[in-house]
Amino acid sequence: MINLLLEALSFHGIYLILVAAFLAGVVRGFTGFGTALVFIPLVAQVLTPIEAVFTMIIFDFIGVFPTIPRALKDGKPKDVLRLGAGMVITTPLGLLALYLMSQFSFRLIASVTILTLLSLLIFGVRYRGELSKKLIYFTGAMGGFFGGSTGMPGPPVILIYMASRSAPKIIRANLLLYAMLGDLLIFALCMLYFDILPILFIFAGIAIIPFVFGVLFGSRVFNPEREGAYRAVAYFVIGLSAIYGLPFWG
Repeated sequence: MINLLLEALSFHGIYLILVAAFLAGVVRGFTGFGTALVFIPLVAQVLTPIEAVFTMIIFDFIGVFPTIPRALKDGKPKDVLRLGAGMVITTPLGLLALYLMSQFSFRLIASVTILTLLSLLIFGVRYRGELSKKLIYFTGAMGGFFGGSTGMPGPPVILIYMASRSAPKIIRANLLLYAMLGDLLIFALCMLYFDILPILFIFAGIAIIPFVFGVLFGSRVFNPEREGAYRAVAYFVIGLSAIYGLPFWG
């Protein structure tokens, strides 16, 4: 264990992992989403796709676990379960795509996906209809494929909820609970089908410290009455991470 810890601390990308974890925690804390949208494009520069995804889901789940009671109170758990049901079907297909991807392709797809999502939100693309059960199941299924292939189950779900007229606290809670379900599912499938290196657990254990501080800070900053402000900050951090994560910078 000590040798693994020393190896992790001497890893050339450890500082990037720690900074990315803190920024992801801040965004996660005051929006209920964004861990993968911030963490993945940054850390994919120093870890393989599967390593980046697996490290993130461990500290993400543990770090936000204390927020479950509030999320269950503020959100709509039945809708989250419907999203989760759709996700179960398609996540294995996404993980297969992830396994076959090169690091260049992974970084490109992840960053382009995030930037596309942000563009749709910033330019006011809105879903005007009701969030029907069928739509929720379908959106969860799309999120499952994204989660498996990029570590980001959120984009389709974020687009539906953030573009809807739901109250900010409901959006925040549902996205948080959905992301946690995604973490559990991806963790189980990775352990079942992939050869996971022990050092990834050390990376996650180290990253959880700045991540938790980020979540606590973000949760304290969150104020439902300042919806525009918290969305603007989240968009800025996520967009900057996506641009920096593009594979063209070297």
